[in-house]
Amino acid sequence: MVLGFVLLFLAVPITPHESGGLEHIVIINKDHPVPPRVEEVLERLALNDKHQDVRHVFNNSAFQGFAASMKSHCLDQLAGMSDISLVEPASTVGIGSAYDTRANAPWGLQRISTAARVGGNPKTLDFTYSYSNDKLGSGADIYVVDTGIYTDNNVFEGRAKMLWSLTGEMTDEDGHGTHVAGTAGGNVLGVASNANIFGVKALDQDGSGWSSNVVAGIDQVIRSHDRRKQGNDFLGSVMSMSIATGSNSVSIDSAIRAATDAGVHVVVAAGNEGDNACLASPASSGGMHGPAITVGAVDQMVQRAEFSNYGECVDLYAPGVSIISSWIGGPNMVNALSGTSMATPHVTGIVAYAMANATLAGDPALMKEWVRMTAIYMSDGLLLANNGVRAHDDNDGMLSFSKITTKPAFEDAHLERPVRKMRAHEKRGFFD
Repeated sequence: MVLGFVLLFLAVPITPHESGGLEHIVIINKDHPVPPRVEEVLERLALNDKHQDVRHVFNNSAFQGFAASMKSHCLDQLAGMSDISLVEPASTVGIGSAYDTRANAPWGLQRISTAARVGGNPKTLDFTYSYSNDKLGSGADIYVVDTGIYTDNNVFEGRAKMLWSLTGEMTDEDGHGTHVAGTAGGNVLGVASNANIFGVKALDQDGSGWSSNVVAGIDQVIRSHDRRKQGNDFLGSVMSMSIATGSNSVSIDSAIRAATDAGVHVVVAAGNEGDNACLASPASSGGMHGPAITVGAVDQMVQRAEFSNYGECVDLYAPGVSIISSWIGGPNMVNALSGTSMATPHVTGIVAYAMANATLAGDPALMKEWVRMTAIYMSDGLLLANNGVRAHDDNDGMLSFSKITTKPAFEDAHLERPVRKMRAHEKRGFFD
């Protein structure tokens, strides 16, 4: 009996610690029947108080715990420990107000920059965008792999240009790519409103194409990234892909992995089938399956949109219902659309905005972890995209939070497939 017990114990070794990751604060549950010592919890994580990733050890009469840089394997273990009361990403601390605001914003920009509920009419520009870094993506390059960009829309202020087109038409005849670009980096309507924006037209005027077109577009992005990273004012590159195939594509998923290996951050849409995001590319390149950041959509009530794909390939969710952004047909045109295509550029913009931190800008894997850890963890397990600002109006009421947890995902892929855009048309109008 004793021998059997020992063999069972030895069959479950401690997972080796992987150095790196974002710093987190861990507090032991002092109300647990047998609260562990700090050293015991560290040992469970293959750490000790002398390890380079352990920043602080708290061991006073009121609370015990530690602060350490940890990746998802440690956070997963901590999420399952009943004797741990708190796991929280370390955040910056300063004096007074640490953020600026911009009025006349779409509701999505307020949603990603507050911890409060967001009321009001989503089809107006009556909201406030809050941010802690006024560079707003200056020096960052955003590549929109889509239907092209109508660069003459006033929200781009001359910062947008076409890089490549599968048809030779260096513009957007559909509107989808222009809408995505406006949310990612347009003035007034966009997150990283000082970033450089490049249109990569991998879909035609009908918003469709083939996976070979998408791989060719990714090839152009990597080439441009390799050229531009030699510049003195270069911060980094992020590729936004609000597109979907009908199933998995090895070629697209492999090209995305190659792009991140080259230093390009990749943000992709989860898809609009209300199904498992792992079943189609490029969404299947996200979660724990791959290096991309896969984004689902929520509505203004922070409920997963009924059309949004979900599952273990989705990293987090962002506003994707009634999103006002730039459009084609004239310099002041705007449109309100819904879809995971509209959610994705919110996170693309957050990545470009966060590139002001050179460490994050140079490491797509670390950026992905930062985006997830900066998100608001909702009580239903949904991760809500956030730019690191928790601005709020006390009258709005606060969102609910929950303990950090992550889940693995893996799906295979095959064959070349048709690719399409993803959005639902709602209205068209003029931007004054």
